[in-house]
Amino acid sequence: VNGELSEDDIHLFPLLRNLTLVAGIHWPTKVADYRDNMAKQTQINLLSSMAI
Repeated sequence: VNGELSEDDIHLFPLLRNLTLVAGIHWPTKVADYRDNMAKQTQINLLSSMAI
């Protein structure tokens, strides 16, 4: 969250990743940037392709 990986990231990123299963969410820019950056850093794909 603050530029360094922390326990907060361990809790927050999975929640945001799971929410990518929900089609039509309008993500605030900073949240989307954080989510995408974490996905890239961790090499964990988002679930947007399976969104319903």
